[in-house]
Amino acid sequence: MIERIVSGGQTGVDRGALDAALEIGIACGGWCPAGRRAEDGTIPPEYPLQETPTPHYAGRTRWNIRDSDGTLILHFGRLGSGTELTRRIADETGKPLLIVNLAETDGGATATIHSWIRSQRVRVLNVAGPRESTAPGISQSVRLLLRDLLKTMTPSSERKGARRMADIPAEVLEQLNAGTLETRTLAEGLAVNFYTLLGHALPARRKLPPEATLFAETGVTRRMAAAAAWLHSEFGLDHWDHFAGHSSDTVRGWAAYMLGASGLPLAKKLDRIRPLADDPHSGVREWAWIAIRPNVARDLPTALSRLRPWTSHASANMRRYASEITRPCGVWCAHLSELKSNPDAGRGILDPLHSDPAKYVQDSVANWLNDASKSRPDWVDEVCRDWLANSSTPATVRICRRALRTVRAKAK
Repeated sequence: MIERIVSGGQTGVDRGALDAALEIGIACGGWCPAGRRAEDGTIPPEYPLQETPTPHYAGRTRWNIRDSDGTLILHFGRLGSGTELTRRIADETGKPLLIVNLAETDGGATATIHSWIRSQRVRVLNVAGPRESTAPGISQSVRLLLRDLLKTMTPSSERKGARRMADIPAEVLEQLNAGTLETRTLAEGLAVNFYTLLGHALPARRKLPPEATLFAETGVTRRMAAAAAWLHSEFGLDHWDHFAGHSSDTVRGWAAYMLGASGLPLAKKLDRIRPLADDPHSGVREWAWIAIRPNVARDLPTALSRLRPWTSHASANMRRYASEITRPCGVWCAHLSELKSNPDAGRGILDPLHSDPAKYVQDSVANWLNDASKSRPDWVDEVCRDWLANSSTPATVRICRRALRTVRAKAK
């Protein structure tokens, strides 16, 4: 999610970016030369910029790169001296940099930028490029491009989704199918036309097979797998980052399935699935574990070993992933027979989470234990007694209460 736009206030790209931010109401600012210097005189006061100590452009360029998470350069052709300076400084700092030639994107700039922002976890975005005198019309082009992009990538872009497919507005469904808008509800996810979306999501031209052939199976998980299988057959993992960083949550889900279908060893799959396991969209996080689950079933010892460090990750999403993907039963997936008969093998995952502060994690751990209670109620009772004897936190109490729900229901 973009929280702030940073730019230098020059005519052209700089002001186009600031205008887009101001138009949709997100934070913006940045550094400008002393005296608010620009090619047209003084930078207008509506742009909330701070002045550097000197009137030189290089100083503000360096400080804007320093104070941002990544720099986006937008241009129409050959980079001018000022824009080239921005590129060099960004390279020197090692911070993320994306250069997009708007004259050559064929309408794909939004998806390219969206993917890069997600993959680089950019929250404060520095936007730079040529001034208006050297690239006439670029300010307006940048304003329109970023306005539409930022509407989908800022906290204010959150919207309430439709609860029923029949209630989805036509314009929303069109954007969902084009891959420019994320779903907000299960109904919206089920309403997406995978075939149409697939055509929009391709990084390179390909002839799609007939829809009836590609999506012969029914059920959303089977259709997700079918789309990913075709993408993997066409691209392998060569364009995986494109799909994993796509603006559509459905496409990012396909990326998870592509990874699951690949020939990589489980350890490498778990390394690469991390961005999707920690995705801001809850649906993508679900696809991220469902897609890798068959691999876990085939190599449980490796999974338990590689996932244990995730239980101490700062992100609750990552901690929850370690628990959810190893549940003995789970949902929408095959059971893990080894953990149903010997759930004690999973304690390396569970014990570090026994008092986790996040309810998102607590619920997964409780469900893990509840799964195990269906085959080993004695073991679950023993684990809960052990935890409660050593921890009286509300989190542990809540986990154990929910973990024993099936055991207690049967005892009545």
